[in-house]
Amino acid sequence: MSSLADCPDEIIRHVLDFVPPEDNLQSVQLLSSRFRSIANEPLLWKHHCLGSFCFWSSEHKLHEKLAARAPDVQWKKLWVTKKSRSTRVARLLDGIIATKVGQLKRMQQICLLGYDAKDYLLTQCYAQEIEEDHLARRYYASSALDSIHRGVAVDVWSRYQGAALSAKGLDSALGAFDMFVLHDQPYDLEYISRSFDDLAAFFYQDNPAFEEMSTRQQALSLVRWLRLKNMTGIEHPETNYRNLRNCLIGHALSDDEHPSIPIISSAIFCCVAERLGMKASCCAFPSHVHAAVFAPPGFTLDGDEKESIASQDAELETMYLDPYEQDNEVTINDLRLRLAAFGWTAGAEAFLKASPVSIIVQRVAQNIKATYNEVRSLADDNNPREVELKRLRAGHPDLNLEASFYASMWAELMMKQTSSFHWDNNLDTFLNRFALWWSEDAWIVDKYLVPLYDSFINQQTNPRQRVGWENVREIMSMLANLDNRQPTVSRRYTQEIQTRVRYKIGQVFRHRRYQYIGVINGWAASGTAGLPTPHYLTTEDGDEDVEVAGADGMPARPRQLQTYYTCLRPSVDRLRVAQDNIEIITDPSLIPEALFFLAGKFFKRFDRDTCTFVSNLKEYYPDD
Repeated sequence: MSSLADCPDEIIRHVLDFVPPEDNLQSVQLLSSRFRSIANEPLLWKHHCLGSFCFWSSEHKLHEKLAARAPDVQWKKLWVTKKSRSTRVARLLDGIIATKVGQLKRMQQICLLGYDAKDYLLTQCYAQEIEEDHLARRYYASSALDSIHRGVAVDVWSRYQGAALSAKGLDSALGAFDMFVLHDQPYDLEYISRSFDDLAAFFYQDNPAFEEMSTRQQALSLVRWLRLKNMTGIEHPETNYRNLRNCLIGHALSDDEHPSIPIISSAIFCCVAERLGMKASCCAFPSHVHAAVFAPPGFTLDGDEKESIASQDAELETMYLDPYEQDNEVTINDLRLRLAAFGWTAGAEAFLKASPVSIIVQRVAQNIKATYNEVRSLADDNNPREVELKRLRAGHPDLNLEASFYASMWAELMMKQTSSFHWDNNLDTFLNRFALWWSEDAWIVDKYLVPLYDSFINQQTNPRQRVGWENVREIMSMLANLDNRQPTVSRRYTQEIQTRVRYKIGQVFRHRRYQYIGVINGWAASGTAGLPTPHYLTTEDGDEDVEVAGADGMPARPRQLQTYYTCLRPSVDRLRVAQDNIEIITDPSLIPEALFFLAGKFFKRFDRDTCTFVSNLKEYYPDD
């Protein structure tokens, strides 16, 4: 064989499997018409698509393409589309890091690409320390990825708004909560659905006579099998009941211990039962959700055919189960006795009916809020109980708790009908948190919440004037204005400023009074004015923000002579601190781990030699 041209086509095809697709496009296809033909074969580009990308937006209908013959799909065009989108994401992320002006707009453009942006973002979530802006890359890539996941969750919930009440889609509706704390983990909605498919398949294998059983026998066999496999319930509920992970169905499926509160345990049973052909739904019983299983039309739970036409047309015979803590059936009389003990008389039968998904989702949201409130009541980071309440498989515990609370507010807004007079009960709290902590979700708010808000307002007979945190459109306009505002520059251009402003952007300190560790991310030379916040809002934290007296208890200086800084700490990203309360530290080991992630919002990297974060705020503080 004297040259490559003498190689058989089969050998060239095999070699091209190992040639990077970029080289294929730029070099191989230019060699000759023969090479161009082989290098453009659909099967090769299908191989490149599946080898280059793991995540796909639903618009590509990848499952349908995989089921089709390779020549019937434009695999090369698809690869080029995906590659161009990854290139665009890279360019937008560079812009986000380079300037705060238009940062929110660029972030939204990334998020609107959905899962087509995920492959590249994941690589940036693990940016190596050799990159001079690795902290910023990790932070903004993670923020965009988290927002994309939240968009998937809200899209799922949006399908129930204005729709007929239904018990369908329970697995994805509850899995949406997991998406708010998914981060870089693989346990998304597809994983949850696939896990239930697998559980159903495994149950079939262990119960080959399943099809021959009556509905009652099937239900009891399933609940006992799930409990035997430790798929429901909690170890030591007296101490573990309120743990955040117990409210997340995806976490329960993937965790080795599979912990879940009653509502999630019942949902796990129902999701598997539905895949086995049973009709099952959660039953929103007060304080303890049960599972309800219904006999097929015209039959009893024991498999007997109903005799009369009237009985066949009657309401389906129902049995109740408590997958959380019982192997056996719970009788309806037991449930009615409990309702009577709760004081429910009128309307009690409603608790024995199948509950629509929207009600179950709101019940989970209330459980998440209960966990959030319990953590807040402890308010001690060194308390082992608080740490355990917040612990998930990935992400910082405090941020996960806030994200879950944020999810609970989204769930209530999407699952309550706008025709409800109380639809906007938590709107101002939601908008405040969204604007302060989750502004990258503006694209989600614009797509899903703004139309609901308009619908709610239009349904009011005499709508009142809504301003500030009660007005979705006003908040969205404010964020857009902040995003477009040009930087307000603070310089050390006089000797007086240089003398009075002792510390610089990026220095790490301990607060003299409260002892927390923070990083300086802004300063003002006089009074309470001058702390610029053009690209985010300022959050305040009680009397600390107005603290002007020295740590020694001496009278406060005149306000116009005081120097203030803003700082980043794990729970707040713009907290104002008086200069006298700052005590610079030089030991990197004292810095909380969460700060290294959050610092990416303002800083490029960390310099261990000087124990300072390298500023990415040069637009605002060019001399620091």
